[in-house]
Amino acid sequence: MDNHISDIYIRSFRGISNLELKDIKLINILTGDNNGGKTSVLEVIQSIKNPCDFRTWRSLIRRGERISVIRGMSYYEGFFDLFDINKEEKTIEYDVCLINGQKYNVKVMAERVEEEIMEKDLVKLQGGYNAMDEDSLQDNLVSFIFLKVLINWINLIYTNSIYKTVQLRRILIKKKAVSKLNLKTFLDGTEMMEDSLYEGQMRYIPEEVKEDKNFVEKIVYVSPIRHAEGNFYLSQILAYPEMYEQMLQVLKEYDEDIISINYDDNERRIGNGTYKILSKSNKKALPLNVYGDGMKKAILLMSAVIAAKDGILLLDEFETAIHTSAMNKTFKWIIESCKKLNVQVFMTSHSKEAIDKVLKCSTECIDDMAVYTLYKDSEGTSVRRLDGKMAIEAQDEMGLELR
Repeated sequence: MDNHISDIYIRSFRGISNLELKDIKLINILTGDNNGGKTSVLEVIQSIKNPCDFRTWRSLIRRGERISVIRGMSYYEGFFDLFDINKEEKTIEYDVCLINGQKYNVKVMAERVEEEIMEKDLVKLQGGYNAMDEDSLQDNLVSFIFLKVLINWINLIYTNSIYKTVQLRRILIKKKAVSKLNLKTFLDGTEMMEDSLYEGQMRYIPEEVKEDKNFVEKIVYVSPIRHAEGNFYLSQILAYPEMYEQMLQVLKEYDEDIISINYDDNERRIGNGTYKILSKSNKKALPLNVYGDGMKKAILLMSAVIAAKDGILLLDEFETAIHTSAMNKTFKWIIESCKKLNVQVFMTSHSKEAIDKVLKCSTECIDDMAVYTLYKDSEGTSVRRLDGKMAIEAQDEMGLELR
């Protein structure tokens, strides 16, 4: 329980301002309008693991490092998006209180300035000329005079080799004014770390943090699309035979002939083995990735519970890909397993049916549940909180819309 959260007050993060979540339970459902801040709340909670380290904040840049680079989003842009775009002062700040009574104030500040930088250094930061070191650039300069003579002799002025040499010469000697983001982290008013990012920077390895501050040892985050990426925690659940057998019973909702899930170390993909499902309906075990999204999502959610034992589990849009007919058994296993393994869970959803299924799937856990409905108002981000039983009564007897 020491690794669980009792209260959190988010003063500023992305589009959230002045949001307070009180009396947080073991099972917490976050709902509300689009852009209400549900995913942002999960991100703040995710940062609690080590909020003084810029590697933690780097991991919160949306769409992920690989996709961000493909789409052209730099780390400069990604970090800038963590702050409220409507405020001149760029500050992330929140207060968190743990079950054990420990309280912390976390603050990240950013200042945007203009600075001149050697263009060759900027090109490196932006990912250009990654195959060339400075010596090789200088070698190209030696050939530059010779190439000028060649230009007068043959008509190659627009060839790649000359263009490249001209570019290399230019970036070695020229400075460029660019925007720079100076970053600092604070814990309870004490500066812990500082770093900086340049506009367009596509490469970023944060400085080492002065002192690790792990408020919560274990936080597991599951995105809405992680199941499609093939990332699971099956090695964790295979270590719990009883829970593994229970999981197989739940998975019969997706394949009634399922017999087992095994790890095949002989069939390697990118250095890793493959998880395979043995089913009566197939002659041989098939790789998990050939199954539908529903099966993969259910396995991901259940294995993530095991991975988050004695910690915190964050499930963003937890119901995606799961058919309504399988929700009850799947959610019941997840909720009751969270209680059994001391996992505090925060789950976001827009689905009325999914929220209803969670609230009613386990009578033994209803007292451990709370529903938080987020909405925007003139004061910032507000919330309506209902205990599990009260949420069911308000919905069924009074017709209250929980979302």
